[in-house]
Amino acid sequence: MSNLLTDPTSEIPVLDANQRQALIAAAQAKYGPEIVAPILQRLFPNLSLPPGTSLVQTLIQLGPDITSDADTVRALLVRFGVSDANPPRDNQVVEIISSLARLAAEGAALCDVGALVRALSSFHVNITWPNVIKVFDLPDRLGVDTATLKLLIAILLNCPRDVEPHAVIGFWGTWKNSLYQLKLLDALLSLPADTFNFVTLPGRRIVTVDDVATASPTIKSLAANVQGHTWNSLDLFEVLVRLADSDNPDIRTQVREMLDKALKISAELVHMGLLQVPDSNWNDIRLEYSRKLLAMFLAGHPNHQLVFMRLWQIEPSYLTDAFRDFYEESPLNITRILDVAQDLKILENLLEVRPFTFALDVAALASRREYLNLDKWLADNVASHGAEFLHSMIVFLEVKMESEKVSRVSDPPVDSRTMSLSPQTVAIFLRILRNNSAKMPREDLDYCLEVRNSCLQIHPRLMNLAPGVDAEPGFTVISYSAEIESEVDAIYKQMYDEQTTIDDVIALLQRSKASADPRDHEIFSCMLHFLFDEYRFFQSYYPPRELAMTAYMFGSIIYHDLVDFIPLGIAIRYVVDALTCPPETNLFKFGLQALARFESRLAEWQPLCQALLRIPHLMEARPDLTSTIHRALAAGTDGSRTTADMRGLSAGLAAEPVPVFNAIQPDKLEGEMAKPSEEVSDKILFIVNNLAPSNFEAKVTEMKGHFEDDFAWWFANYLVDQRISAEPNNHQLYLRFLDALDRQKLSKLILHETLVKSAAVLNSEKTMQVTSERLILKNLGSWLGSITLARDKPIRHKNISFKDLLLEGYESGRLIVAIPFVCKTLEPCSKSKVFKPPSPWLMAIISLLAELYHFADLKLNLKFEIEVLCKGLDIDLSTIEATTILRNCPTGDTAPAVGLHEYVNEMESVPMNGFESAAVPGDSQVVSLVHAGSAESQRAMGSHVESILNTLASSVIINPQLTPFHGNSAFKRAVQMAVDRAVREIILPVVERSVTIAGISTRELVGKDFATEVSEDRLRKAGHLMAQKLAGSLALVTCKDPLKSNLAGHLRTALLDHGFTEQVVSDQVLSVLVTDNAEVAFSAIEKAAMERAVTDVDEIFAASYELRRRHRELRGGQTFWDPTAPMTNFSGALPDPLRIKPTGLLPHQFAVYEDFALDPKRRTTTMSRPTSSMTYSRAEHVPTVYAASPTPEQTLGQHAPMTHQEAMDRFTIAVRDLESLIAQLPIPSISALPSNHDIRHLLRQVLYIAVEPADRHRTPLLMSQKIVQLLYKTSSQLGREIYVTLLDQLCRAFEDVAKEAITWLLYAEDERKLNIPVTVTLLRSGLVNVSLQDQQLAKSLFQDPRPSLQTFAAGLVRECLSSDPPVVSQNQLTYTIEVLGQLVQADKANEERPSPSEAPEVPAVRQPSVKPETEQLREKLFMWFQQWVTIFQRSHSSEKAFVPYITQLTKQGILKVEDVSSFFFRVCLEAGINSYLKCISSGEFDYAFQALDALSRLIVYIIKYHGDASGVNNDQAKVHYLTKILSIVVLVLANMHEEQGAVFQQKPFFRFFSSLVNDLHSMEVHLGSAYFHLLVAISDTFSSLQPMYFPGFAFSWLSLISHRHFMPKLLLAENREGWSAFHKLLLSLLKFLAPFLKEADLQLAARDLYRGTLRLLLVLLHDFPEFLSGYYFSLCDVIPYRCVQPRNIILSAFPLSIVLPDPHLRSVKFDSIPEMGRIPPILSDFASGLKSPELKSGLDQYLFNRGTPAFLVSLKERLKSSTVSEGSTETYNLSLLGSVVMYIGVSSVAQAKSRSGSPVFNPTDPGVIALHYLATNLDIEGQHHLLSSLVLHLRYPNAHTHWFSSLLLHLFLEVKDDRFREVMTRVLLERFVVHRPHPWGALATFIELLRNSKYDFWTKEFIRVAPEVTMLLESVRASSFLTESVVLTVASVRLRGPSTNP
Repeated sequence: MSNLLTDPTSEIPVLDANQRQALIAAAQAKYGPEIVAPILQRLFPNLSLPPGTSLVQTLIQLGPDITSDADTVRALLVRFGVSDANPPRDNQVVEIISSLARLAAEGAALCDVGALVRALSSFHVNITWPNVIKVFDLPDRLGVDTATLKLLIAILLNCPRDVEPHAVIGFWGTWKNSLYQLKLLDALLSLPADTFNFVTLPGRRIVTVDDVATASPTIKSLAANVQGHTWNSLDLFEVLVRLADSDNPDIRTQVREMLDKALKISAELVHMGLLQVPDSNWNDIRLEYSRKLLAMFLAGHPNHQLVFMRLWQIEPSYLTDAFRDFYEESPLNITRILDVAQDLKILENLLEVRPFTFALDVAALASRREYLNLDKWLADNVASHGAEFLHSMIVFLEVKMESEKVSRVSDPPVDSRTMSLSPQTVAIFLRILRNNSAKMPREDLDYCLEVRNSCLQIHPRLMNLAPGVDAEPGFTVISYSAEIESEVDAIYKQMYDEQTTIDDVIALLQRSKASADPRDHEIFSCMLHFLFDEYRFFQSYYPPRELAMTAYMFGSIIYHDLVDFIPLGIAIRYVVDALTCPPETNLFKFGLQALARFESRLAEWQPLCQALLRIPHLMEARPDLTSTIHRALAAGTDGSRTTADMRGLSAGLAAEPVPVFNAIQPDKLEGEMAKPSEEVSDKILFIVNNLAPSNFEAKVTEMKGHFEDDFAWWFANYLVDQRISAEPNNHQLYLRFLDALDRQKLSKLILHETLVKSAAVLNSEKTMQVTSERLILKNLGSWLGSITLARDKPIRHKNISFKDLLLEGYESGRLIVAIPFVCKTLEPCSKSKVFKPPSPWLMAIISLLAELYHFADLKLNLKFEIEVLCKGLDIDLSTIEATTILRNCPTGDTAPAVGLHEYVNEMESVPMNGFESAAVPGDSQVVSLVHAGSAESQRAMGSHVESILNTLASSVIINPQLTPFHGNSAFKRAVQMAVDRAVREIILPVVERSVTIAGISTRELVGKDFATEVSEDRLRKAGHLMAQKLAGSLALVTCKDPLKSNLAGHLRTALLDHGFTEQVVSDQVLSVLVTDNAEVAFSAIEKAAMERAVTDVDEIFAASYELRRRHRELRGGQTFWDPTAPMTNFSGALPDPLRIKPTGLLPHQFAVYEDFALDPKRRTTTMSRPTSSMTYSRAEHVPTVYAASPTPEQTLGQHAPMTHQEAMDRFTIAVRDLESLIAQLPIPSISALPSNHDIRHLLRQVLYIAVEPADRHRTPLLMSQKIVQLLYKTSSQLGREIYVTLLDQLCRAFEDVAKEAITWLLYAEDERKLNIPVTVTLLRSGLVNVSLQDQQLAKSLFQDPRPSLQTFAAGLVRECLSSDPPVVSQNQLTYTIEVLGQLVQADKANEERPSPSEAPEVPAVRQPSVKPETEQLREKLFMWFQQWVTIFQRSHSSEKAFVPYITQLTKQGILKVEDVSSFFFRVCLEAGINSYLKCISSGEFDYAFQALDALSRLIVYIIKYHGDASGVNNDQAKVHYLTKILSIVVLVLANMHEEQGAVFQQKPFFRFFSSLVNDLHSMEVHLGSAYFHLLVAISDTFSSLQPMYFPGFAFSWLSLISHRHFMPKLLLAENREGWSAFHKLLLSLLKFLAPFLKEADLQLAARDLYRGTLRLLLVLLHDFPEFLSGYYFSLCDVIPYRCVQPRNIILSAFPLSIVLPDPHLRSVKFDSIPEMGRIPPILSDFASGLKSPELKSGLDQYLFNRGTPAFLVSLKERLKSSTVSEGSTETYNLSLLGSVVMYIGVSSVAQAKSRSGSPVFNPTDPGVIALHYLATNLDIEGQHHLLSSLVLHLRYPNAHTHWFSSLLLHLFLEVKDDRFREVMTRVLLERFVVHRPHPWGALATFIELLRNSKYDFWTKEFIRVAPEVTMLLESVRASSFLTESVVLTVASVRLRGPSTNP
């Protein structure tokens, strides 16, 4: 070698570079590198080289293997003059590396650069290595190639570490080609950690374990995890931050891409790195990513603890500012902020952050969690910061209370915008504020009181409502004992269940308040607190009926002064806040009803009146309220009488109230008022101020010199506002002054400003109270008349309508301001020629003033104003004819109350007092349901009723017992005036409405019935009788309640006006007066309606009268038909007695109209019945089916009375007809009968028979007895309903029947009564009272618990509660259920069971045999669940009803006790399944799943509102609760699956789970972060229910795991958290299918399940390919190797970011595909398949060249199954074989990549040798399984696909066995004979095998073993060479259908 390598002699040939390299390589191969290296080190200093050969050329020629030794390279350097004596210089090293970099970029193979670097570093000289790195900073470099990257890595890893500066410093400087710098860094950062890692190089670190040495073990562990990460370099982030500020958009984009990658790898390092960069310039990118990361970690990143601790160490202010910003983004984030602060132990520092409101919120929550003593902290801060801190406390409380208020009034309900404060916390705040009130400024004291009231309103428990307690509220939280709360709850329950009236409850409160017993006071206080506490539920959860009852009670509490001072103010605030809500909301309706209850006391609360006027939609809903409020303001007190705290009541309302006077409307001016300069304005004001008659001319001249039209508006405003309104004596002077100026524009503006000022003063509330303001108004009126009327200039009607102004003043009670203004304005008419008397315009106003004077009951001062006016105009007031405008019109607006009456109708069933329905006191609009007519018709009707009203005074009654008032004329006059006012206020709208309705009804009915009647007299009589009856009755019904309420108010007002105060005239006297005079008022209204009805009917039928008269004259004797009557065939379908005859009405038909004239009072209308103890309205409990037939009053006639026997005979015939019709009809209910059905006619006939006989006692009684017999005899539900209807009507009409029948039904001992259907029908109708039935049945059971009675009682309870809808509630059968329970406990229960023949043929869930008490509990829980099902079915928003329902469940202890709650859900599920089975068996498919859906919704609502008691782990609490419920479902399903076997019903369970998933999805927004964890809990449940355990549930299970709201939600979860859960489910499915697929003989069920699985896999392939790609190994491992298609689907998955190359392209080489170098992510735990630890360690040793060949022999033996099951043909452990192949492949690729930087396939690798050994030595079966395992990894382009493809092609060449090649061909071919998709890797490998001639495939014998095999291969070759039909691209997968063969 010496001869050949050193200077050769002439005898020795000269070696070229290749020969020299070959020689050295041969020597190394023969003797080994260890022996050859020293020889080369001696030879290289004298190496023979051609002239001009450089060092770099020599190194390249020698290659990497020869130059791998540093000492050898050092010897070569000597050859080029580099030695210890002449060490390398920086420029030499830079030149060498530059040359290598250039060659690398050109693609040349380099030497071993690492050895070169080490050799250069071995000389004793400091080389500046950063300059070497700068070599790569070339302007023409754009992309990074692999060779350059390897070169850089070699330099970085081999340059000396202990020498400063290190080479890596070159990367951190400023480069000219910054973009290339970033790309190089990006490439280095993307390398695996074992290849390159910046942490292994010197540099500054972002975080180390030492930085967190004092932290918790968790934080230390987190730091250790990221400490070794390649991104843990502060220098790197300095570069990124610096370049992020570049002007080059490409550089900024590259920075973003790198940061995005870093975020996915280690977001915590990015955040800490960006913050630690010392550059104070925060550019956009740095700011953007910092904010994004901060939000991520604040939202709950797993590594947040480490990040926040380092942020706190680096920059505390950054973290506190971040917390403050996070809080300002949403105050609800305070919980997260406190969690972090507590973790970092920085709570004390956080409390120092400003603003104070942030620190206060932190402190409040910390106190709630017991981290902080809030009292002390607040006190310390008050001491430190004083008034500023106190003000912040007030603001903080205001924000909190306002947020709570908004969440309460919103509909649907919204979550609070801030974290709520507990009452205890609020009490602490208020206590501190109170104790430090001396430190507050005056304005903060008032502010504090307002906020204090808001706190009391939100937390009423801060007020002590006990009578006589004077303690200031707000400082303590009131609580009550469980006994007191239980008693109060029972009282309210009785009220809402209508077992007592609201008035009784109010009376109870009054007694309790007046009592001296402290316990009564506690009951009183607790009742009020319960009511106030419920306010927050009114908006969203209260049904209309309960809301109306509560509103009535709320208003009654205010009306009866049950609370006073601050609590009264709070109660009124509740009402005002409710009224500010939109009119369609529950709260507005509540407020309206509550206000109506205390409306008569408005005058006592002036601020309340003003606040109400500021609510526009209230005035729209109750137009009459405006006048009522203005009257209350006019009659208002000075406030001394009120005991309510009204401060701040108008806060938040409109700034200005609705103007009262709309008759004065100044013109609107455009533009803005121009003001003169200060100098000019001072001069003008000085002139006006000094103006006098003596200097008049001089001042005018001076003014003309300064005045300009531009500021005429300003001057007019000043003159009117400051001078004219206050100086009446100077009016003439100012008028003369304006005339002298002679400015037309100024004159117009003076008039305009006068009107503006007048309107403002007229509408001001201050004018009503202050005399000086009224003087200003009079001055303005006098001035207005002087500048207009006195000068014959009109005041335009559009500016002021004087008559309307007076009317508005009268209606609003503001005549005290209207009359003086009008009079003063009209006084100057005496100076006018045009407007002086007898001007019609003036006299019209004077006539209205005269009516006011005589009839409006004016005070003397107002009458005096009118007298002065008349005297000034020379008019005799006594001669003026007064108008009748006021007397003919009601005081209120007669327009309908829009949107109000519908709500009032809802109130009618509310039990306010006995059977009386609720009415709105004083609300005349309730009756004004139709629009009033025109003004003319109103006046016409007014004149009609005036005569009736004139006689009303003489009919007023003063009870003689009311001494001494009986003889007092003033008292009588006051009563007469009150009655007159009350009737006048309501009579016109009532009469108008009643007459209109009666007229329409009469026209339709009489016109139809009398179409053939020729006599107009009969037509007129019938019309009159019907219209009078209807109009009078309607008027009575409409006016009764409002009139009574209004009459009481008018009486009190009139008596006060006449000097009779409340102390003189008590409420009892007032009640007597109302009672005595109500009938007088009713009679007047009824009479007015009846008389008006006659007139209207005659107008309606005038044309009909004329037609008949003319017909009689022209065609007498012929039949008549009224052409105006409606044409209809209805009459022909009627029975003969009802059919209209051509000759007119028959006598019995006309008698129907004559009956209208009967006096309805001849019969008893109010009867004492056993059911009268109940206080609910029957209309609510009697369904419409019982209202279909008319009452007897509608069928009475005037024929001669029948005898008793005749009546009974006719009754018998009618009943017989009824029975026959009932037997023929299949109709199940009376409600389904048409209105003209014969049965309805027979019902009327029976009732008619009952009232006709002379014996009106015995006949109805006998009829009722017969009906009761028929009732218990009939087996038809229709019959039962008909007989109950008849019995009910007879009981209504006859008191004796009611007493006898109901007494027998309740109390008689008769076995016939033990009839459940009849009893249920009686209860449903309301004929039998539920409470009395319950008491009597319980009593009978207690006295004689015979079996038949027990069976009846149990069946009745079950039927009443389980029917749809339930007949009664569980609470209404308390006694019966209790006695039945006692019988069970005493072992006296009935042991009888229905016989098998009686049991319905319905499959049912087997009820486990349980103890009697458990069975009793089951019944109770079942009833509770039935109530929920009813709520779910009927309520359009079941969530509103959920809270009251769940509250009751909790109070009953059902959800509190673990065992009971578990049993409850079990009972619910079993009930739902039973309901499904019953519905299916009866064919009611529409309702089959309702119970299960209701259960699902109930569970989801419970989960939504469930939380941790501490409020810390709400999500965990929700998941735990759902898991508990689902475990019960699993147990029930398992029990049924085991018991029912092959007939197991899976549908109900499928429906339940499907509904649960859907309902959870609908609540996703509300559940927040808990939603995903709940899905995981459901996933765990599905795993428990997998088909392997429950095959009967398999199909439903498959549908559920692929549910659109389940599978995608799991797979799209952040950080792929849901992947493992779904992978577990998919594995379960494939494991279940595996045995069926192995046999390859699928039955129908298995075939369908297999098809479903294929479809599921295809969905995953399309939507979630990364999931299949990541878990491909474990999924394919459980699929039998024969099942090619499902395996192909899984193996065809590839990441969406990859574009597959065409496998058919000839020019494409695997090595050139960029993706082939990437190692794919593997999520399957393939190493776990190497079950034996020694096997894994043996493999590791062998793969690292430390094993022996003997290992392969043992490995081959291990692959065989130790036990072969009987009938199995497999002798190999396929799972182990697959794991071994996978392990070898993955390890080999990783080693190759770590060695060379790329996963290059090397035939000499130990892994390749091992697999080659197995391929050679296994038998045919083993070879097949081995190749199947290898082909499994031929997927999309990646390092594994490359390696395994190369391995297969290598084995095809190297294994010299055609049988092996044949097996390989078969295994590959099997992948392509099934439907697409086909894996890309397998396709590319097979095409390469067929295409490449070096494999010599087409010469093999096995391809010609059979013609069909040859044809198949030829077709594959043809397709691969000629077409691209089998190109795989998942985006265009087209399936002809799933394969039917596995």
